[in-house]
Amino acid sequence: MASIVELRQMSNDKLTDMLENSREEMFNLRFQKASARLENTARLSEVRHEIAQLETVLHMRELAIEAAIEDPATVEALADEEWRANARFVYEDSAWRVDFTDKAGKGLITTYVDLNKSRPKGRRARRTKKQPQLVVGREERA
Repeated sequence: MASIVELRQMSNDKLTDMLENSREEMFNLRFQKASARLENTARLSEVRHEIAQLETVLHMRELAIEAAIEDPATVEALADEEWRANARFVYEDSAWRVDFTDKAGKGLITTYVDLNKSRPKGRRARRTKKQPQLVVGREERA
């Protein structure tokens, strides 16, 4: 299995393929365990760990895109455009870089999102407390 650094650099398609394969392997391992044919029981926890890593990376990408879309400057740059978003983690900035492109592939705007900022926990706290600004930077394209 790839390290978390390598997983963050992979495309969504590759990650979803790996996730599907890991889930299929988990099913087969559980079936072998139920029929008392499983030799390496430690493999169950390894595959479970792989699935968790893959789901976490995919979920963090979704959260970064959602946070970028909520930014008023990004919304303004994307107005009246059909766009696609691609998120990847930039270790130098410790932030998620979300690139928005149009259908032709031309860059519209790049937004940097820091998902590590502390957010209020619980429904009541989210309603009453001010939410942190997750967008830490942006680059507009001409």
